[in-house]
Amino acid sequence: MNKRINIIALLGLLTMMGCTNWLDVKPKVNVEDDEVFKNEQGFKEALTGLYINMSKPTLYGKELTYGFIDILAQRYVPGENVPRFGDENFYQFDVNSDNTVAYTNNFWNDTYNVLANLNNLLDNIEKNGAVIRTEGYHDLIKGEALGLRGFLYLDLLRMFGPIYKDDPNSLTLPYRTEANRDDKKLLSAKEVAERIILDLTEAEKLLKNDALNIKYESGMQGEIADPFLRRRSKRMNLMAVKATMARAYLWMGEKDKAKQKALEVINAKHEDGSPVFSPVTDNSSDRLLSTELVFALSMDQNTFPNQVRADFLLTQWAWYAAGEKDRLYEMFDVAKDGANDIRLSDRGGFTITSTNTMTKKYEQKNSAGSLNNTMPLIRLAEMYYIASECEDDMELSTKYLNTIRKARGLTTLSTFASPSEKQENIEKEYRKEMYAEGQLWYFYKRLGYETFLFSPVKKMTEKHYRFSLPENEIIYGGFEK
Repeated sequence: MNKRINIIALLGLLTMMGCTNWLDVKPKVNVEDDEVFKNEQGFKEALTGLYINMSKPTLYGKELTYGFIDILAQRYVPGENVPRFGDENFYQFDVNSDNTVAYTNNFWNDTYNVLANLNNLLDNIEKNGAVIRTEGYHDLIKGEALGLRGFLYLDLLRMFGPIYKDDPNSLTLPYRTEANRDDKKLLSAKEVAERIILDLTEAEKLLKNDALNIKYESGMQGEIADPFLRRRSKRMNLMAVKATMARAYLWMGEKDKAKQKALEVINAKHEDGSPVFSPVTDNSSDRLLSTELVFALSMDQNTFPNQVRADFLLTQWAWYAAGEKDRLYEMFDVAKDGANDIRLSDRGGFTITSTNTMTKKYEQKNSAGSLNNTMPLIRLAEMYYIASECEDDMELSTKYLNTIRKARGLTTLSTFASPSEKQENIEKEYRKEMYAEGQLWYFYKRLGYETFLFSPVKKMTEKHYRFSLPENEIIYGGFEK
């Protein structure tokens, strides 16, 4: 019996991707595998459907970036008639609190839905991959899919897993690699992490010839004949795989390997010797800092502008305001670092009024149309922070952090005098750089912070950091909690 794949209707993809001939797309729902994967175009469409699914507001289109995950890190001060997320009860994940269960269940269910479609693609590329006839595209498509699987499972591990450094043997997730409904046992966090590394290692090999066409431009890229290869930073490219490996190794506490992968991204070069990524010093016309984007998603141009306009509107009922200026200045440690940080400035950082403040990061009316409707997922700066954290030589560690500080308009730091001073400064840079991007919470959890800036919980423990498995999964999912 043929399996069926449920692919999102892709009719609006042409405009969403910002390129009129990126794919010749037809909408497909509940289509037989034999029909979907009968030719190369079908594999392209199935791959593209994965990215569209990931960009849903319940996943990376909002809640896993500037939404729920950053709310947990106390980035915002919600306005009137908005749920108050400053309450300690909001962090009761161990009891499937009514305050949060709808969010966390969605993260689990929607991510596994993407993984089911992803695994179906991988099953079919093994069975029928010979229909992919363009040279290099078989490895490109398979490599992207494996890279995405590692990326998605890493975030599931970071959400539903333990504080890894304290309890790597805690049962955490089923690691599904096949498109079926067979029962799967829960694996330990360590076993999940090891499988993530296996997927990413294979993806890295398959993507070794990635052309890394990571560019944003106001017109078309005439030098690239096939639009399928354009704007690789909005796809799981080779450097995005390496960056995800850096994150994964850091989560596992394998600092030497994390540093190695981070430096491979930092030092990446094009064939002509030019850097693939370079630090940005002016965000007045490029609020996304586009030359630093290692991995991002294209968002739907018909819905995303209205979504972020509503979410980041300065009103008394705003969900995502940063609060009064003094609170924002404390977040950016203006008392020590001053107010010259481009991430804080009114040119491209924040709108600051007498009563409230709001990020401009998602005001994406850029001169280069390909910069609009973009959701950043991995940045170059994070690779510098990983390198700094994992470097034992204090002088070199400070140098890595200073590279980003200097680019952002801050004075450079003197060589760190102690590990605690280093960690304090890295944490501050995460606060500033990753604002409204969802990474600060994972930083706090990975290191087991017992408190953090503006935390409403007096002493954070694993139960405050670890999301509960959905109750229906515990009962019917074929595994025991």
